Amino acid sequence: MIAARARSLGPALVLAMALPTSVLYSVGAVGAQITATFGVSRSALGALPAAVFATAAVLSLWSGGLVDRIGARAALFTLFAVAASAFLLMGLATGYAGLVAAMVLSGVGQAMSNPATNLAITESLGPADRAGAVGRKQAGVQLSALVVGLAAPLLTELAGWRAVLLAGAPLAVAALVVTGTAVPARPLARRAFSWRPARPNHYLGLLMVFLAALGSGVSGVATFTVLYSQERLHQGPAVSAVLIAALGVAGVASRLLWSRHAAALPLLSPLLRRLSGGAAASALLIWSAARLGPGALWAGTVGVGATAVGANAVAMVLIVRDRRCGPLGPSSALLSLGFFAGFVAGPVPLGLLADHCGYGPAWLTVAALFLLAAVLAGRVLRHEAADRPG
Repeated sequence: MIAARARSLGPALVLAMALPTSVLYSVGAVGAQITATFGVSRSALGALPAAVFATAAVLSLWSGGLVDRIGARAALFTLFAVAASAFLLMGLATGYAGLVAAMVLSGVGQAMSNPATNLAITESLGPADRAGAVGRKQAGVQLSALVVGLAAPLLTELAGWRAVLLAGAPLAVAALVVTGTAVPARPLARRAFSWRPARPNHYLGLLMVFLAALGSGVSGVATFTVLYSQERLHQGPAVSAVLIAALGVAGVASRLLWSRHAAALPLLSPLLRRLSGGAAASALLIWSAARLGPGALWAGTVGVGATAVGANAVAMVLIVRDRRCGPLGPSSALLSLGFFAGFVAGPVPLGLLADHCGYGPAWLTVAALFLLAAVLAGRVLRHEAADRPG
């Protein structure tokens, strides 16, 4: 019974991670249609994912404690109900303000995704199986990029660009059903919920700043590569949208690979530093595509997926296995807050740079953010090594 439940838990966890984040990739895939339909700038397009992650960042101060209070099953039910509502509002919006409102609603589900899934893993699986489960569910984020990137051109051709935004609603409803059968109810709460915001210790705080720098760069790549491909490299919309799929394929593979590799490592921050350095080199490839051609853009996009995206999963493995960061629910939410803050801070300034200075300075800024993450990973290493028990 337990083994069967553990097997069926996987799809619920993947959907919990994939659906809230798919909003980012959906906006990127139909960014040209959104800017044309609503007459908005590239920086306004960047404000849409920023609204998601700004909401998620603020709510992450309380979402971990709430998830610990109500349990993984109730938290996942709430997440999927909110996601279904957000997709419907997003696809039916008649103006830019409606899209922003849908983004804010999506942020509610985003804030609950990591604490809810991490708690479900620790409640349902043994320690030996947790790192692999974390990698698989984190890969759901990039799986959404793959699905959106492949489906968006076809859906746009058959039913218009709004169909891309509406497609997540039936998936969220299906996820509600899966959760009901896969995740056990918890009759009693572990602790009382407090409205006092969670606060990180120094160790967790360093990891949060690391993920903020990483998230700023990843958000720029996810939001603007399609527009860059179309406007500077003159690739067609369908070809450009497949860039999102390429990012997704690389991200799925890297999160599975690096999280499994991390399970055998005594220290994880050296791996985080190497992955961040690789992401910086990948961003420079994207920057060079204006001179070297589309091949550099594709290589750089895949490189970011293989490095920066995988680093996020490695950091989440660290949280699950290293309890010095604090209680799992609040620490998972706070770590997510760091990544969300990066997604808030990244798209709008990068869009402004692209609007007023061109794409070159924007991509160089992305590379600098990834280099900053590598430096921060070195600081994490000193604390991880010094504080390691035994």
